[in-house]
Amino acid sequence: MSRDNHSTMRTTRFVHAVAVTMAMLFLSQSPTSFAQQVTMETLLDRIQVEDLLTRYYYDLSMGNAHELSEYFTEDALLDVDGTVAKGHAEIAKLYRRPEPDPNEPAPEAGRRGHMLLTNPIVEINGDTATAHVIWTGVMNEGIGKLPQIFEQGREDTELVKQNGKWLIKRRYITADGRMPNRFDTNYKPRENPLQEE
Repeated sequence: MSRDNHSTMRTTRFVHAVAVTMAMLFLSQSPTSFAQQVTMETLLDRIQVEDLLTRYYYDLSMGNAHELSEYFTEDALLDVDGTVAKGHAEIAKLYRRPEPDPNEPAPEAGRRGHMLLTNPIVEINGDTATAHVIWTGVMNEGIGKLPQIFEQGREDTELVKQNGKWLIKRRYITADGRMPNRFDTNYKPRENPLQEE
């Protein structure tokens, strides 16, 4: 056998081995590891879901806690690190801000917090959807001072479309890192509760 034929056979074997390996990897992937097929309808629904989540955090950052329950269905469940609220009244109560302590100094002028939502995974299935995002709280103390990350975690949400409008049916907010707060008493590390069912 000539040197050229031997080299060609080795190259062919290598290409076949790579092709078989790639095929095995492709076939071993579970169906859920592939992105959802995008259609015009699912794309529009995805935009509406992402817009709802963004507006929710905008209202929260603007101090409009009384309006947050309107993002939920009447029978919704909100679980913040194990502290559970069900229905509009309990959800509104959970988000009610405590009265400022008169003994504490007022926040400095120019201080502003933002919530960043990243890495969204939104799956649309007719009139139901799930959304997984990473949230990061950033505090800005003012011009000339570096922004500081003060918390980060994950949010797993089940949504339903009612009368053409997406609403939150179940929402699980899980902190991965933050300063101590009122939700610590019920906190337990967890993965995505929507996948644990």
